[in-house]
Amino acid sequence: MKNFVWLVLSLIILFSGCSEKSVTSPTGTIVKGKLEGITGNEIVLLQELQARSIVTVDTILTDQKGNFIIGPNVPNYGFYRLFIDNKNFINVILSPNDTLNVYAQVSDLEGTYSVEGSKETVLLKSFNDIMNAYVDKMDSLNQLMQTAQAQQDVQAYQIAYSAQMQLNGTTGDRVRAFVKENTSMLASLSAVQKLDPEGDFELLVAVAEGLKPKMGEQQLYADYVARIEQLKKLMPGSILQDITLEDPKGNRGTLFASMGKITLIDFWASWCKPCRAENPNIVLAHNKYRDKGFQVVGVSLDKEAEAWRAAIEADKLNWPHLSDLKAWQSAVCVEYNISSIPANFLVAADGTILAKNLRGEALQVKLEELLGGS
Repeated sequence: MKNFVWLVLSLIILFSGCSEKSVTSPTGTIVKGKLEGITGNEIVLLQELQARSIVTVDTILTDQKGNFIIGPNVPNYGFYRLFIDNKNFINVILSPNDTLNVYAQVSDLEGTYSVEGSKETVLLKSFNDIMNAYVDKMDSLNQLMQTAQAQQDVQAYQIAYSAQMQLNGTTGDRVRAFVKENTSMLASLSAVQKLDPEGDFELLVAVAEGLKPKMGEQQLYADYVARIEQLKKLMPGSILQDITLEDPKGNRGTLFASMGKITLIDFWASWCKPCRAENPNIVLAHNKYRDKGFQVVGVSLDKEAEAWRAAIEADKLNWPHLSDLKAWQSAVCVEYNISSIPANFLVAADGTILAKNLRGEALQVKLEELLGGS
């Protein structure tokens, strides 16, 4: 009889982990829920997504029915994730004294989960739903375009392409609306990353201001503010910083040494097909406006000097050229926040940025505005 009573008590203790009352947290945070499809005890990691690392905060061990409850130490308001492996996890937002309820199929957390309790995590999921719907529709349209291309059906291709453009526009509007409504919520930090950092710069600033009271001391917030400050230095109206590079003959020189009244600083490379396709437009603009004070300075992200020189000659780019021949490791990528090419800055003689990334007819229109009557 004593052995039987001891066995019953042991079972009660063993399964008492599923009782909320038995769980305490140093910061008052509770994470609980159920994972369906458990075939045995499943181990799930709760990890904090810090600015420059991922740190495991706690380990969830479900019971055989998939139920779990933990009281993790969550001193920081921030991004976390429930992690099984690199292809099976969900991101959440936690803060001290949060209670988060999570339900999902263990085989596909991201595709099946629902959440309750944590307002921030519920909000983050609503944004993820927007983006997942966008990706699904875009994938379907891509398939339609590939089929139309294979069948040489120009009309079907154009219809699918137009639908893509419309989808980009409507989704962009939804993301902007989400950010505007939630500038003080961490979920908006995920959302604002999907926008054009230059076209939607004011929203980036609004999120920084909204989150400062909650995150002002965290590295994640500091990195975000630093990014905004870097972008601000490269916005129209700011003064572009000079940099020293080498010309095709190996002579060192500064970017501003060859400036005109108005100068297009053009970032390109010999291997970049869109850059080479844009070069005739720049040549046309240079020939038309150079007698009125327009200059071009080419800054290459090439790695091979010979390929760089050959492209300059082939495309008849008769203006100064500079490079450090380090491709994407070039100092210009950091200094001028260049993540794709072609890219350009149109600047005044004193280095003031007048416009950015003008191509084709847009460049001609701007130059006519600035120099046409002079």
